[in-house]
Amino acid sequence: MTREQVIEAARAAFLAHYGVAPTAVGVAPGRVELLGNHTDYNEGFVLTAAVDYVTAIAGAHSERPLTYLATSADFPEVTFDPSAMEKSTGEDRWANYIKGIIDELQKTGTPVGKFAGFVVSSVPDGSGLSSSAALLVATARLLTTLWPDPLADSPMELAKLARRAENGRFVGAPVGLLDQFSSACGLAGNALFLDCRSFAWRAVPLPSDKAGILIANTNVKHELAAGGGYSERHGQCLQAARQLLGRGDAKLRDVTPALLESKGIGLNPVLKQRAHHIVYENARVEKAAEALERGDLAEVGKLMKQSHESCRRYFENSCDEVDLLVEVASALPGVYGAKLTGGGWGGSAVILHDPTVIENLKAALTESYTTKFGKAPTLLTTTAAQGAEGIAL
Repeated sequence: MTREQVIEAARAAFLAHYGVAPTAVGVAPGRVELLGNHTDYNEGFVLTAAVDYVTAIAGAHSERPLTYLATSADFPEVTFDPSAMEKSTGEDRWANYIKGIIDELQKTGTPVGKFAGFVVSSVPDGSGLSSSAALLVATARLLTTLWPDPLADSPMELAKLARRAENGRFVGAPVGLLDQFSSACGLAGNALFLDCRSFAWRAVPLPSDKAGILIANTNVKHELAAGGGYSERHGQCLQAARQLLGRGDAKLRDVTPALLESKGIGLNPVLKQRAHHIVYENARVEKAAEALERGDLAEVGKLMKQSHESCRRYFENSCDEVDLLVEVASALPGVYGAKLTGGGWGGSAVILHDPTVIENLKAALTESYTTKFGKAPTLLTTTAAQGAEGIAL
């Protein structure tokens, strides 16, 4: 579905479910990480773009005694009192993302009360396109439209609020700002270069007539809030930075390649591998942004290939399914580069390609993947898209 179709589907579903029309819709896109894998929480650099797959939540103030949430996905309706929220468990846990946003807005003084909402999304869950950030930012856009707040005038501040919600007590995923920033601040026709320490950012051109983006979803799902590999890598990066720099607040952003090579000799081998990925990934992001600004797509593609090999070898967050997609795509004429995108351990590969080769690319990926794994990947074509918005109806 297009962005407009998802918005209309959310509006119509709200009306059908609750019997009244919604008064606002919040909509936010997923994102594709072009370069900068796991660099965000290390206060490094990322190169990202919003995509043409969005989550919309239609809503209205509720006259009933609770907040009511429903979704077109296979999740149960959830009800709760926004003045006395508890963390949801089991099938209801998807509502923790909504509760996290409510909680953070209430902390800022926004008087979020009872409302009804209905969620519709075209962002595949667990695909590496950050369906969680799209839900968080769409909810923030809805609620700051229902309860007007100056925060809505700053996409970056909304992104920071959404990150706090995902880090906080309801969700508890130790993510950086990449996903929420991409969703809140996306600009059509541009990739976004972000400094995750200063939060300074700039748009860099990503012309759709010269570079197509194909997202190849393995349909191997991951869940960042469940901890596991993501939380482990987060901790390993912090530990490596502290040992290399000798202070408790250290981040790998401040480790140079020269420092890593000189002081990394005595580092635990696994920690050195994790640090190696982050340190050199930061350098790749800066080079890729500069290459896009001068229109050198071949250089961007080369850096993407290096990034994936680093994910596979040093960060160990890829998987066989993603590796195959990257290998097949990288061998085809007209493909600039391919790599893992997102947290890893499943999800998707992102492939930057000449738009004229898209059909051959899709066919090759489908044939190779189906032959090895007995199922087809989900192939999503996209361009750099508009960020989030709140719409009063």
